[in-house]
Amino acid sequence: MKKLHIINLGKMGGVERLFLQYINDTTDNSNEVICISSEVAKEIRQQMPNQAVTFANRLINSLSLRCPQFLRKYLLTRKIERANADVIIVWDLIPGLAAKPKRGKLIYYDHGCSWRYPKNHKTLGFFAMLDGVISASHASKRVMELRFNLPCPNPVVINRIKTPTGLNDTPKLLSQPVKIGTASRLVSLKGISVSLLMMQELLRRGHHVSLEIAGKGLDRAAFEALAERLQLGDHVIFSGFQDNVADFFNRIDIYMSTPITEPFGLSCMESLYFGVPVIFPLIDGQPEAVKDGYCGIGLTPSITIEQHQHLTGIKVDFPHDVYDPLSDSLVKPKLLSHIDCADAVEKLLVTDTYQFLSKNARNYPMTHFNYAMFKTDFDQTLLSLATQN
Repeated sequence: MKKLHIINLGKMGGVERLFLQYINDTTDNSNEVICISSEVAKEIRQQMPNQAVTFANRLINSLSLRCPQFLRKYLLTRKIERANADVIIVWDLIPGLAAKPKRGKLIYYDHGCSWRYPKNHKTLGFFAMLDGVISASHASKRVMELRFNLPCPNPVVINRIKTPTGLNDTPKLLSQPVKIGTASRLVSLKGISVSLLMMQELLRRGHHVSLEIAGKGLDRAAFEALAERLQLGDHVIFSGFQDNVADFFNRIDIYMSTPITEPFGLSCMESLYFGVPVIFPLIDGQPEAVKDGYCGIGLTPSITIEQHQHLTGIKVDFPHDVYDPLSDSLVKPKLLSHIDCADAVEKLLVTDTYQFLSKNARNYPMTHFNYAMFKTDFDQTLLSLATQN
């Protein structure tokens, strides 16, 4: 079955990581790639050096000269049809198409962008063309259904990652100081500012703790300024993009996941592999990635965007609803309370509690998120959607 992938490769994120794993695990030359962005990010190109890429907006693929804006949907449609694929997978974006491709089933893979799409002519027109949707989590499936009332099949293929390298099998013990970590794009919706407020509270309570913030992003300077205002000093380090994630997860004791929205936390799953318990919000697909009370501590968000801005000076830019898995409904977004986060850290400072959650953390992804299951499930789902009448 010939597959054509349409994806934005301009920066590395969760969906790009999953795509790279899939491409690199397929050796039958059945994949072609059309890139929506004008360039392929360096860190992505390094991980697929031999994969040919067709650029959607280039008139000549080897040159950076781009097609005029008003002609791009026609050019993309022509390039898709020229590929003559059996199935066309659109990875977490809405492309501009002049019409539904004449050959091949058109499948949309949702990794979380459905939370943000405007309900307009372009969005609804694209969804009307689809032969199927694959969702990365039950939360993703429900957001698609609640927002857009999809007219096509929408199976779930749970997010999974390959077992990371560099795992340490020895039981994990709390270090001194206790090392808390978080890794994500440094943008406001990831809630890094919640972890900074939490650190101030933990230090006020007399705990010997440190926080490492890994990643890069547009709001790094704002987070650094907040850390300075909170007088966190050398208790916080911004370590930048991590080439070797094993080193990061092996040196931290507790992982903080504090986003205002998260369709399915790949970094949380990665943390579990290393035996690092996760503190996370009970929203969207987070409870599908981390089992509350078993390998992490789930908290109910209670702080409005306005309240958080008053506390930090940072405005979280997310004017969309989030999915509440407890009520199976869309609700206004909120952030975690830094007091609740500090309380959760204190629970993990109890040795027996920490060791129980850490041991379970190692086992949970091995049994629930084996990557071979993703590859098999994804391919079988594609085949099913591609052969349906």
